[in-house]
Amino acid sequence: MIGVPPASALSRLGLRLSERKARQGSSTSGLTQEDEANLEDFETIVSNMIEFLRKEQNALAANDIGRVASYFEEKVKLLEAIERRQPVVEPFLTADVPVAVQLRNLIKELSEQIATNERLLRGMAEASRTIVNEIEHLRNRQSLKGVYDKSGQLRGDVSVQSAAKGFEKKY
Repeated sequence: MIGVPPASALSRLGLRLSERKARQGSSTSGLTQEDEANLEDFETIVSNMIEFLRKEQNALAANDIGRVASYFEEKVKLLEAIERRQPVVEPFLTADVPVAVQLRNLIKELSEQIATNERLLRGMAEASRTIVNEIEHLRNRQSLKGVYDKSGQLRGDVSVQSAAKGFEKKY
């Protein structure tokens, strides 16, 4: 009969689980060095995202659309970094791990910053939409659509005439 190797020899996950089991009860609560490094990296990424959102909020508050637009690439990179690291950190966020306490606080702060950012971006989008609607309204009101003659018929031969000097005096 062929011998089956132990689970710890099959994969990196098995090795990590063995290391966690061996470290259980120590001050790290069973985290491996790789787990601790992942938590630290994620904490750094979340801190960077918080700083970035504050920077973007300052630009939004200053109505500097160009600066906000220039931040797009950086925002995408930070979001991708968070998405890549989240699966390896997520199991420790709900566990009673002292190392994750600071990370939980940072995630709470990140959530607040995201809500503030969303509110500011919605306000800016609504203001832009209002401006576009008002411009469209002015264009339609000042256009030649709806110009009627004395009999109430739509005038089709209306053309823009340049105002001659002394226009006001003649009429």
